[in-house]
Amino acid sequence: MIKKLLILLLALFVLMNCGWALDSANWTTANVGFEEFRIPPQYENPYKSDFNMYEYGEDIDEFTIRYVNPRIMDLYGYFIEHNSQMKKVKVDGRDGVLFTSYDRHDGKNNSKLWFSAGEEFYYIAFRGNNITPTVREVVKSSSDSRYSHDEFYSILNDEYDNYRIVNAIESQRYDYPQSDKGPHSFVSFGSNGVNFGVMN
Repeated sequence: MIKKLLILLLALFVLMNCGWALDSANWTTANVGFEEFRIPPQYENPYKSDFNMYEYGEDIDEFTIRYVNPRIMDLYGYFIEHNSQMKKVKVDGRDGVLFTSYDRHDGKNNSKLWFSAGEEFYYIAFRGNNITPTVREVVKSSSDSRYSHDEFYSILNDEYDNYRIVNAIESQRYDYPQSDKGPHSFVSFGSNGVNFGVMN
């Protein structure tokens, strides 16, 4: 009896592991940015699809592939400051950053996986806090990253530094009273170093 139970458990284990290997050969494709991504059957027929984004449903957290280069500084900085968890990951041998947060409105964990394909940056939004085999397969379907480990994280760190500088300057705009006298210049000293500019 114990022998049969062990064989059954072993067979179940083997079947579960085989389930992790996905065959994406028959998946549809979508062009986002400069890449062609394979789209799993459960996310076909998008709510919106254009050069910058493939969005499966009205809820962007359900499944979305986004080309972020045009807004990399704003988006990456926002994600760092507004997500509860951030960690460096490897997906299909390439570097990535996984952001995870809890959405109290729908009671679910949502994730955004940042990665590069070629020389461009993308993220995939999906439900849950673990990178699923489906998400791995979507990443795998894109071109290999042309960035080394250090280059990938250096680019993202520089964009976050720029985000902080711009936000520091923007926040100072509201520290000055508005007047009809036109633009005025300012200089400030702080943890970001010396900031200066002209405000309207």
